[in-house]
Amino acid sequence: MRVSSIRRKRLRSPRALALFFSLSAAGTLAMATSCEGQAVAAAPALWQEGAADPSASADAYAARRSLAPLIESISPAVVSVKTLGKRPQAGGVDPRMLPFLPQMPQTPAQGLGSGFIIRSDGLIVTNNHVVDGSDKVEVKLADGRLFAAKVLGSDPHTDVAVIKLEGASGLPTVKLGASDNLRVGDWVLAIGSPMGLEQTATTGIVSAKKRGSLGLYSNSYIDFLQTDAAISPGNSGGPLFNLQGEVIGINTAISAMGRGIGFAVPIDQAKTVIPQLFATGEVKRAWLGIGGRDIEPAVGQAPVAGAVIGQIHPRTPAAKSGLRQGDRIIAVDGKAIENFSDLRGRVAEIPAESTVTMRVVRDKSGKTSDVKVKLGSLPSDEELRRLAAGTSASPPGAPGDLYGANPPRLGVEIDPKDTTRVRQVLQGSLAADLGLRSGDRIKEINGETIRSRDDIGRALAKDRARVEVTVEREGSTHTSVIERR
Repeated sequence: MRVSSIRRKRLRSPRALALFFSLSAAGTLAMATSCEGQAVAAAPALWQEGAADPSASADAYAARRSLAPLIESISPAVVSVKTLGKRPQAGGVDPRMLPFLPQMPQTPAQGLGSGFIIRSDGLIVTNNHVVDGSDKVEVKLADGRLFAAKVLGSDPHTDVAVIKLEGASGLPTVKLGASDNLRVGDWVLAIGSPMGLEQTATTGIVSAKKRGSLGLYSNSYIDFLQTDAAISPGNSGGPLFNLQGEVIGINTAISAMGRGIGFAVPIDQAKTVIPQLFATGEVKRAWLGIGGRDIEPAVGQAPVAGAVIGQIHPRTPAAKSGLRQGDRIIAVDGKAIENFSDLRGRVAEIPAESTVTMRVVRDKSGKTSDVKVKLGSLPSDEELRRLAAGTSASPPGAPGDLYGANPPRLGVEIDPKDTTRVRQVLQGSLAADLGLRSGDRIKEINGETIRSRDDIGRALAKDRARVEVTVEREGSTHTSVIERR
């Protein structure tokens, strides 16, 4: 991470406010919190849709006069979400910050966020990081009533969660708008519980769109909206409204360095996961199986539209379809693709196992061709890491085999002068997942004594669904196990 990186923080627990302010005052270390997916048709039974063209609505509130009528009409559907669970007592601090803080016991810790009601029987949308790890969830309505709530489902990759109140009926609800229709400069209104101060309303504008995940989340599909509406810890999961009173975003993160810089999950993106979380508790995503990155244009030249394929992984939907390394994908099912990130977002809107048409450019002449691709199902994060590192090309979902059709590999570089000592651990490898480090001396694998690098492969092959490694590290012995049955 560059020293100049913006510090960012997800907005969860007011109980961490003292720590939050002391860290900010001391100018401490950066807090960094950080595609492909299955779209589900919007279910009218789950929420009310806003106007197709909000700018044409006669019910818009004039920001120059007073927003009181707007706030009075929408705030009853905004709630405070209180959680209790086994979290560090600095609950609101990015987990990657905890190693730099004093060790704290895993005692029950309280967190506080916000949410909004989308159905009158108490169906509520909030952030995944608000309810993640919680044992108990309690919701307080704007009128002061308290309800116990159950987490129906949550998705860490978009930081969206759906919870349900127990025994609720006849509650006020919000309408969900269209974030794709937003323009930079449009007025927005945030309501939530910043610092535990319930029913706080702040205003601002849409500062930017399509900010990506900002590095706040691993393997994220979020494409944040940026706003200067004041939001703080405790606003997480709360709604960002347009001036028609429609939810167009879910307030999620702030910059810990730049005042007035906040980020929200676009509601159009949330709409693709809410029905799945309600129905099954999880999100099933599609998968193409390629690698690539956005290429910077030459000085003085405009970027070339499209996503260039840098790598095609074996036995993946992309490999089976006839896509080639170097292809520039410029459209999916007729929808233009701007760059590689845009391609991930587009695939995120398409159900897994669907067949799509990808328009590609294959040579400098600019001639295009169409390629039919049947999308697969997204493998686990573990499988994706190994695939990216080239340590495993196992087919997605292959049961009981850590290596697929490949020879077993641990993913380490062995010191040539000491044939059992690890010189380097490959990123994303099986060894990395096991927690091996440079300098470790490998003593045993799967019960077999290791005397040379040749012994490693034979020992791994002994059980392709399980690996147990014992190493000597700084005078002590460590054992780690990964198993898939």
